[in-house]
Amino acid sequence: MSEAKDLSKVGFTKVTISFTLMGFTSTCWGAIVPWLAREIDVPISTMGVIFGIYLFHTLLGTLTVQAFGKSRDLRWFIRYGLLLSLIGFTGIFVSPTPLLMAIFAAIGGFGKGGIGIAFLFLVTRSANASHFRMNVVSAATGVGALLGPLTIAILGSDRIPYIVMGSVIAAVITAWVYPDAAWRFARREKGSKSTHKPIPLLLVILGVVFYSGVENSIGSWIPTVAVNSGLTLEQGTLFSSIFYLLFTAGRFLGVWLSTRASAESIALFAVTLTGVPLALSWGSDAFPLVALIIAGLFLGPIFPNTSSWVARKTPEFPGGTTLMMLAVMGGGFIFPPILGYSIEGASATDFIAMILPLLAVSIIFFLFGGRLWRKALAH
Repeated sequence: MSEAKDLSKVGFTKVTISFTLMGFTSTCWGAIVPWLAREIDVPISTMGVIFGIYLFHTLLGTLTVQAFGKSRDLRWFIRYGLLLSLIGFTGIFVSPTPLLMAIFAAIGGFGKGGIGIAFLFLVTRSANASHFRMNVVSAATGVGALLGPLTIAILGSDRIPYIVMGSVIAAVITAWVYPDAAWRFARREKGSKSTHKPIPLLLVILGVVFYSGVENSIGSWIPTVAVNSGLTLEQGTLFSSIFYLLFTAGRFLGVWLSTRASAESIALFAVTLTGVPLALSWGSDAFPLVALIIAGLFLGPIFPNTSSWVARKTPEFPGGTTLMMLAVMGGGFIFPPILGYSIEGASATDFIAMILPLLAVSIIFFLFGGRLWRKALAH
């Protein structure tokens, strides 16, 4: 078992603020990629690769915290992870060549992965963790996700470096004031066994990989798809902000639902409903950009409720939360860069045709994983 401590109301408030700032920075990438491509005159696919390098190193950062989490407390990982993020984004914006950008993207991504899993441990594995709290911090992330592209749409793409760096600096400043993060996971005693069921956990994790691919692909490529449809980058970023507005509304809907339904039920319901607007739009060729935006409402509650679901099913296995985070990052690392090579000139309808199969696979894994977990509990 872990040496987890309570997360006080003050600590929870500060963690919530940090989740907001993380959401803000993350969703700015949808505008950062085409803006940088334009500034240094490289193909959008090249910037997609650099974004992929950033995402890949978030995986490495997450694995590092899991591997060394027993030797350092969570507060240490949060502080120094944010410093690496600051160094990474600074380098990305001042580097004159794609090669240097890729190096700094790796540094920033590594830091982001470390702080992401550390924050998730704080919320899902603290002694007083709750399904409700996970939905609240995820709603806060959604608020940040909305404000990122909205701020760029309002202030203009030329101010992207100042907007992003302001958010990262604010996060670094707050990182030194966490009162409840000075704990780490104890090493498991020899001979002790975990009671978690690996097969249903694996299925749900695979479902998260494909769901994350859909969510991150929509969030990353809406501005580009909008530009392909004849809109300006600012207009495309505005579409992205509307997507995250509904995404945030979905997160707040999850907060309300968390007091009325189980995490499993909410996650399964939301991932299934995500396919409805996409399938209807793709089949009728009507308002595809609008369908992508509406999908955000149903994507919103999936991550927090799946996180709580996994944590509840694996109380003696902190690695379940790490696998959950790796799955989210893995889906974001694998699918958006791949789609980046396919959307040069692609319409929104074509884009929907690319992501619908990913969503279908995700739904299948979620349903079968949930079914096996329920059977295991019945026995």
